[in-house]
Amino acid sequence: MKKAYVLISLLFISVMISYFFYAPNLIDIVTGQNVTNFKLQWPLLRLFIEPFYAFAYHILTMERSGYIPALISWLLWSVIFAIIIAKSKKFSIKKTVFFSFFSIFFTASIISLVIFLPVQGPKIIPPSNNWTIFDPHSHTISSRDVISNIYSSMNFHFLQGYNNFFITEHDTTRGFFLFPSDERRNHVFPGIQIRTTEGISVLLLSSKFFHYEDFAKNSLKDLINLAHKNDMLVIMPHWWKWHRPALQEVVDSGIDGFEIYNCGYRYISDSTRKEIMDICKKNNLLMVGSTDWHGYGYMTNVWSVMQNDGNKNLFELLKEKPQVQVIVHNVKGTQSAIRYIFEPFYFVIHYLTYTKAKFILSFYMILTFIFVFLSIFKFKTVIRFICILFALFFDCALFYFANLFTANTHSVILPETIIPVLIGFVLVWLIIWGISGKNL
Repeated sequence: MKKAYVLISLLFISVMISYFFYAPNLIDIVTGQNVTNFKLQWPLLRLFIEPFYAFAYHILTMERSGYIPALISWLLWSVIFAIIIAKSKKFSIKKTVFFSFFSIFFTASIISLVIFLPVQGPKIIPPSNNWTIFDPHSHTISSRDVISNIYSSMNFHFLQGYNNFFITEHDTTRGFFLFPSDERRNHVFPGIQIRTTEGISVLLLSSKFFHYEDFAKNSLKDLINLAHKNDMLVIMPHWWKWHRPALQEVVDSGIDGFEIYNCGYRYISDSTRKEIMDICKKNNLLMVGSTDWHGYGYMTNVWSVMQNDGNKNLFELLKEKPQVQVIVHNVKGTQSAIRYIFEPFYFVIHYLTYTKAKFILSFYMILTFIFVFLSIFKFKTVIRFICILFALFFDCALFYFANLFTANTHSVILPETIIPVLIGFVLVWLIIWGISGKNL
């Protein structure tokens, strides 16, 4: 009975926090104003998997540089929570050690599910049909560090509300031509993220297919001139990653625009973003936000949108240097060390202030159901069941990515990282399953 009172109290506090502090936080970062004419539509599935969904959205909208400290924090706190539970249950030392290791691999496996499962993120809904919603920067498995094929790319973009996108592989153009011909004519446009002799990269965006070899090994200025001669646009991606060349030097080289938001490199100081936007406004340059999607997770929180009152395609519109709204579901948060030390607690507070009450209710209902269901069975039975589930999942994932690599041998990350990691997870869960069968 005491547990029920605690649960009801936590639920009440959580709903009150959401009620008083919740904000849609859909912002046009070009103007800094709240966006009211566009809406976010969350998938129905979210209501049925809310604890996992909330965690997935939190992880997939983090700044890339925060992945490692956040992972370490989650793993350490999982051990602390495991020890607390073990003490309360009066586990033996051997059983406590086992449960601590189990918690580490359970947390790591849940994070892996976030990366590999195609769970749809929010879809942006425009006020009318005369809006072009586009992504100027995304990749497929033809890039060396990507785990998604062309069909995953199409599903990802269309499920999030994009009606057009560019494929900008790393130093190759072969990915675009793999798309179905009707998609290449209507929704998918050719591009490339190409390296310059200065050691940075830019996006070349085009309306027609081209070859990487015709643009390779050029300085920034020469590359921009060559692209313009071929009727292309050149965009500087995540300039804040390099902070070079100087912004004015990039502008003087003839750049057509800048990214001011990138899902791979979300954290940009307000002063740096303002500096980029000011120079764009002064020189009538494009400002865009991009997913920079590499296939890790099916969620985004940025959409570049512009009105389209005629019959022009995406590239024709961009050539006119229109006003582009960069709409962000602003969940950046702090990047302080304190945040990462207490990352699980930060997640809870962050979640409560950015989430509608109906999803919070779903969160508590699902967790209650899980705890009640698990309490029916013995500790050993639950552990062994979880081991088999994870072993089967990672085995299926291994089969999928091995086949994906067989069909796309240009990938580097699949054979060097993804496949070995999946093999490791399968073996670890089978070992834990074997150990859990013994008397601890």
